[in-house]
Amino acid sequence: MSLFKRGKVWHFAFRWNGSRYRGSCKTSREQEARKVESLVLARLLEGGRAPGSRKIPTLADFSNRFFNWLESLPADRPPKPPTRRYYRVGWGLLRSTSIAGMKLDHITTDHASIIEGSSAANTNNALRTLRRMLKKAQEWQLLSAVPIVKLVEELGREELIEPWMEQRLLTVTAGARLTPKGRKSRVGWEPFRTVLLIMLDSGLRPGEIFRMRWENIHWDKGLIFNPRGKSRKSRRYVPLTERVKAALVTRKEGANEGWVFPSKRARSGHITDREVSKQWLEAKQLAGIPESVVLYCARHRFSTDAMEGTGNVMAVMDAMGHQSVNTTRIYSHSNVRQIREAIERRNQQSAATVQ
Repeated sequence: MSLFKRGKVWHFAFRWNGSRYRGSCKTSREQEARKVESLVLARLLEGGRAPGSRKIPTLADFSNRFFNWLESLPADRPPKPPTRRYYRVGWGLLRSTSIAGMKLDHITTDHASIIEGSSAANTNNALRTLRRMLKKAQEWQLLSAVPIVKLVEELGREELIEPWMEQRLLTVTAGARLTPKGRKSRVGWEPFRTVLLIMLDSGLRPGEIFRMRWENIHWDKGLIFNPRGKSRKSRRYVPLTERVKAALVTRKEGANEGWVFPSKRARSGHITDREVSKQWLEAKQLAGIPESVVLYCARHRFSTDAMEGTGNVMAVMDAMGHQSVNTTRIYSHSNVRQIREAIERRNQQSAATVQ
């Protein structure tokens, strides 16, 4: 083995089992360079590969190999199809970040910590996908170590978009949207405003709204059909209210088929969370909505109002696309309200007796 200096930086160069290895020690100190040289030799003796002996791809380039591997697996082998779709959604968010263009060995914990989606669950979707891709790269010996990818805290379902929040959001998005320089935005508040209305009035999940098609809207019956989603129960009909109908008519422009929210950027042909998340965060700030409220809370608002208005847990369960009635019962507060009213009556009777 030999060391030589090129400029101020030390380099190593040697032959091992008929192959030539060379690279930068990335230091100007000879003592540190010898440590790097020893590490390279140790890796070769252990049957590994020398640092720099294989080209490290970017995350975007690696994604092709990663998803080709997923598609090649039998359907009954893990990860199961729902998990594979989960990774696809996560990659949709990662693809729009600066991390996508970085080499795998350059991605650090700090880079992962700046990833942000429209909700904590959406952010964790991207982070779990990144973590799985990096671990697979390590299995394929493209990485010697994987950085720690920390998930963000997901808030419980007690949060929902209150009526005053809804009014402020609709007021803000009814006006012009301005750029940071104070100019009128060319895009405006669409598609976010229409997506928000659909979530509030139908309870559809964001991904289900993004995949809406004109042929699945039954105008005369006041229904929207959702053909697929995260579970078998996701195949369902949801209500089409008058204000949602009015918002959709303005987008229709004579179309009777195809995506309701088309996108030229997305490979799928329809919008993704990318087109909505920035508008949501901006509208939330302008409307003075608490940071803890996420867009998914609009779905919680629908389910809570539907449960309190009808008391029909099975009907709400079908509308929400839940597989278990226990999930739907989370939104039922009528029993608590009845107990409170009973205790109030008791207190009034007790007070009357004392008087």
